[in-house]
Amino acid sequence: MTRRFHSLALIAGCLVLAVGCEPAGSETASSDADPAVLLREMPADALSLTEVKEQFGDEATPAPSEVTLVGRIDAGEFDAFEPGSATFMLSELPDEDHTGGDPEHADNCPFCKRRLANAPKAVVQLVDESGAVRKTRADNLAGLAKGDVVTVSGSVSYDEGVNLITIQAQKIHVR
Repeated sequence: MTRRFHSLALIAGCLVLAVGCEPAGSETASSDADPAVLLREMPADALSLTEVKEQFGDEATPAPSEVTLVGRIDAGEFDAFEPGSATFMLSELPDEDHTGGDPEHADNCPFCKRRLANAPKAVVQLVDESGAVRKTRADNLAGLAKGDVVTVSGSVSYDEGVNLITIQAQKIHVR
């Protein structure tokens, strides 16, 4: 119950506190970014948000405690970055094999729209060496912007009740 409340509170914090606001410094990979949190090379074998969710639903194998996932920084009409915290929201990427590289395909394809609407969201928390969530907004800390595609590796949990993945990572790769 506490995990579900924490997840709901985190979603509310990410989505409600900054309605209609654009993150400050929306340039990608800004010079203010802390190089300690940025990875030069993309981690291998990144999973989509849906693939991570499926790992938690597979009763034949134990749920993972660590994963590498990839997604797009996006919380719809809300600010994806939580104020006062290195926490942000990810959405599922369109299936590149299906879209054929067309960036507008997902907006016009009923299959893609349905897949993306049913996909989980992910809350990424950038943590320090002690495991505490960093206090600097993620867009300022890592030079991130809405729409960036990122890959993170870290400890993961999934809350089926709100269809939400939470991942704590020390480093992030920006495509």
